[in-house]
Amino acid sequence: NAIIAAYAQHGRGNEVFELFQIMQRKGMIPNEITFVSVLSACSHIGMIDEGYHYFDSMGRDFGISPMTEHYVCMVDLLG
Repeated sequence: NAIIAAYAQHGRGNEVFELFQIMQRKGMIPNEITFVSVLSACSHIGMIDEGYHYFDSMGRDFGISPMTEHYVCMVDLLG
């Protein structure tokens, strides 16, 4: 999560998505913090469709209910 967050903060979205996929392949389950970083990366690099995908996936695939931070990322993504 820390590396994903660091990449997200520095606008390195491709690395965020790559690490997110590697994390899943290795059997690690993303949590709320992981999705804040992924959604933030989508916002920083303007990947609106991907942001919607990850936001939906968060609840649908991982059973994570959105928190305020996730909604803030989505507002930022659309702003």
